[in-house]
Amino acid sequence: MEQQHTADPGRAQLSGPALLTRLRHRPLLIIRLAVATLGILTLALAWPDVLSDLESRETAARERLRTQALLRARAAGETIQATIERFDFALKITRAAVPDGLQAVASHSRMVVEALPPELVLQQFLIDADGYLVYSSLGPSPRNYLGDRNYFRSLATDTGDILQVSPPVLGRLTGKWSIQIARAIKRNGRFDGVVSLAVSPDAWTQQLARFETAPRDTLTLVDGSGHVLLRTLKGREHYGKQAPQQRDYILHPERQEGDYVAHASVDGVLRQYAWTRLPSGLVMLSGIALDEALAPVHEINHWTLLRAGLSSALFALVVIILLLALQRYEKAVHQLGVREEHYRGVLTHMGEGIMVIDRHGLIVDTNPAFSVITGIPAGEARGLPVSALEPADTGETGLAARLALPRPGHWETDFPGVRKDGQGYTGHAMVSCVHDAHGRVTHRIALLTDVTEQRRRDSEIWHQANFDLLTGLPNRALMNDRIESLLRQARRNQGHVTVMFIDLDHFKPVNDLYGHDTGDLLLGQVGQRLATLFRGDDSVARLGGDEFIVAMAADANPEADAALARKVLDSLSRPFTITGRDLRISCSIGIAHFPGDGDSADTLINRADQAMYKAKGRGRAGWST
Repeated sequence: MEQQHTADPGRAQLSGPALLTRLRHRPLLIIRLAVATLGILTLALAWPDVLSDLESRETAARERLRTQALLRARAAGETIQATIERFDFALKITRAAVPDGLQAVASHSRMVVEALPPELVLQQFLIDADGYLVYSSLGPSPRNYLGDRNYFRSLATDTGDILQVSPPVLGRLTGKWSIQIARAIKRNGRFDGVVSLAVSPDAWTQQLARFETAPRDTLTLVDGSGHVLLRTLKGREHYGKQAPQQRDYILHPERQEGDYVAHASVDGVLRQYAWTRLPSGLVMLSGIALDEALAPVHEINHWTLLRAGLSSALFALVVIILLLALQRYEKAVHQLGVREEHYRGVLTHMGEGIMVIDRHGLIVDTNPAFSVITGIPAGEARGLPVSALEPADTGETGLAARLALPRPGHWETDFPGVRKDGQGYTGHAMVSCVHDAHGRVTHRIALLTDVTEQRRRDSEIWHQANFDLLTGLPNRALMNDRIESLLRQARRNQGHVTVMFIDLDHFKPVNDLYGHDTGDLLLGQVGQRLATLFRGDDSVARLGGDEFIVAMAADANPEADAALARKVLDSLSRPFTITGRDLRISCSIGIAHFPGDGDSADTLINRADQAMYKAKGRGRAGWST
């Protein structure tokens, strides 16, 4: 089945000539690539040298430790070999006295023991051919069978004359650990017993301690099979143990010296070991604890690596900061170009007009929407005063007059505008100030909008929200505001406020007899009559239904109340001509005063309502306070 592959458009744009074109238009990108490449090459060339120095330093240190371990093994081995040769000489002297009897053996044995270090040699003893102890330098002892000891068996079966050095064994009578250094006794070429020295492994180990330099360095003496004879560090824990059989000194008895690195089986410490084979066939091992011996080198390497790492990190940080700075600079340049292009497009296509005004009130720049709103082309607008946008008689309400005032920051206002063809409109200006480095205003930017239709709709909405549709009078909400305004003014001037509540009498029969349309027309004429009865500062409102309210600033006295009530009663008692019919109604009036009857609009209206019901109770077409 044939597959179609679509190339990645992002990659296609960056391939071949397109990439070269992009690089030519972005020189800072080339600089950033060069800086990054140079930084990477610098680190790539520097770090191999650093790591090589670290490796060389540790390799040299390990070579020194290997040599040191070998020299120590040789020195300790020579000391051990010299001691073994002394023991062997003592054995040969005692063995030579065996044919002369036990008395001669005892005499020679005493001389031998006295000649050797007393803490080192525990005893010298003689075993007969049957394996029983026949003499001990320690004195008479119970009959003791030693024929099962490995060193005895080895000497009994050997046809030559060898020196046998055994691993530490635990004495059956003494209860002490000892190393048996023994030779076979021959009579007429046949095995006739063993002469042996019992040497203290603990005391012998003390001779090796002087060769140690660090707490966890070790010197170990093993036989050809790897059995541990002596060990300077935790020696007793190693008695009866055997070294791993894969060691070279076990696998290759022909080799005289060697070295290796291994973890000790007992304490797990990693050591550099060196070994040398003694003429006696034993092997002396010297172990140097690597963590302690290499600690100074590791410390130097650690600080070298730390300094190199910090230097590299600092270098990388500088490079990164430089790259980021170049990137931010390139991005800022790019964004500035994009922003300029964007703003140019925004200013060109936005629906609001923009004009830039200098400190003298002259227009220095505009956008196309400005010409659409004002009818003035951009070329003609430059250099015109702002007053050219307004009628000649605007005065202080004009935009030019307000711009002349020292108003810092941001502000907005409506203004009366006139287009080039003389047509008027309502404009809205949002003005912002542009300051120089010293904080002085150098220009103002005005955002212009034609709000003629919006203000007309706002006025209609406000009128519908605050005026009664039937009568054109204020409704209850607007009346409450006006009463509160009268109350505030009265409080300041210590004046009085009068509220008159008017309820129509005989209105319901008109509604029932002639219909609601006639009733609505009647309410409209009632509102007109009431509006003509009072001054311009007085307020007349319809609360709803057939209820009206009048509020005014007036003195509270019975004569004034009576005059107001009679004026209203006389006016509303005259016939109303509705669709060719003369209709008669009357009204009941309640009057309340501030401050005597209340100090809020709601309170005064309620008190006037109560007074109105009081008047109704006395008979219609009356009034009460």
